[in-house]
Amino acid sequence: MKHALSMLAALGLAATAHAQVTGEGTTRCGDYGAPHPDAPEAFAQFAFIIGDFDVGYRTWDAEAEAWAEPQFQARWNGYYGLNGRAIIDEWFDPGYGYREQSGTGINIRLYDADEGRWETAWHYTANFEVRELHQEMREDGRLWLWQVYPEASERRVWFETLDNGEWARFEQQQNEAGDWVNAVMLHAVPADCATD
Repeated sequence: MKHALSMLAALGLAATAHAQVTGEGTTRCGDYGAPHPDAPEAFAQFAFIIGDFDVGYRTWDAEAEAWAEPQFQARWNGYYGLNGRAIIDEWFDPGYGYREQSGTGINIRLYDADEGRWETAWHYTANFEVRELHQEMREDGRLWLWQVYPEASERRVWFETLDNGEWARFEQQQNEAGDWVNAVMLHAVPADCATD
């Protein structure tokens, strides 16, 4: 995902806030499934990701000490798969469906009750990359994410739910002094399925 986001940021794509900027076949709008009756209670941890979302890629403006306006909008859809035993979410780059270089990715999230964490496989079409990711709810109330394979530089990544069905994926990186500083926020807003 990081490579995809870096590539898109470099392209300098821009879109109006909450605008649908992907082509045909990038919406689910209602067919989200349900957790299997035997699914662990932990499935509620990722319930926020179920649905269709327009996602703004926002960087941290250190001078203003605030998140900048979105540089571009993408689409991120979540649903229950494998007969409700997995949470699957799809990412569509801005322009997917009508820009040849735009890719799409998919996360398949399975909950490992013995380990108390999510085991996730991320696949991305633009470079055929596959990553192994883990997520777990920690004592601070944040749903943390880290990359297991391939090995990556350390960063702090977590999800938070916001108001009005919105949620965000935050990323911090270390500065030259070794302090963790805000870097990127993926701000998800429920998509208007009535217009898709």
